Amino acid sequence: MLYIDRLFQLTFYVAYRLHLIWNFVFRPECHGVWVAVWSHGQLLLIKNSYRSSITLPGGSIDGAEQPVEAALRELREEVGIKAQPRDLVFWGQYLSLVEYKYDHINLFELELPAPPAFQLDNREVSWGAVKQPEQALEMKLFPTLRIYLQDKQAGRRPGSR
Repeated sequence: MLYIDRLFQLTFYVAYRLHLIWNFVFRPECHGVWVAVWSHGQLLLIKNSYRSSITLPGGSIDGAEQPVEAALRELREEVGIKAQPRDLVFWGQYLSLVEYKYDHINLFELELPAPPAFQLDNREVSWGAVKQPEQALEMKLFPTLRIYLQDKQAGRRPGSR
């Protein structure tokens, strides 16, 4: 199983690098979602096997999918957490220019009564942990995640600067 997981990780790594080249040439406009899973002031963080930075569960909005539907799907796919649309609270939208694209990230929050029981596939998502925001800010975070945490600490939402 470990061999197959490593093969998947290598495939994701190569595909991600090709995706970055495509983004560099075409500078696409994208729409995606992130879900900040909170419990008692702690946040679920993940690391994709193909990136060097830590992020949140999330991904692209597929086809005619609504942002909340994409958020629920990504949450299920990446960390095995099932939630209902009413459980998600829209925090705001961030524009990320990282990875040579114009990525509109719709960020949702999910508050759980107990620390999340999450499952990683060890293929796309290779690491996960629940941390205090202060601990997270000491880590190598995806730039937009750092901005979100700083906004959250300051009590401001995207676009309210």
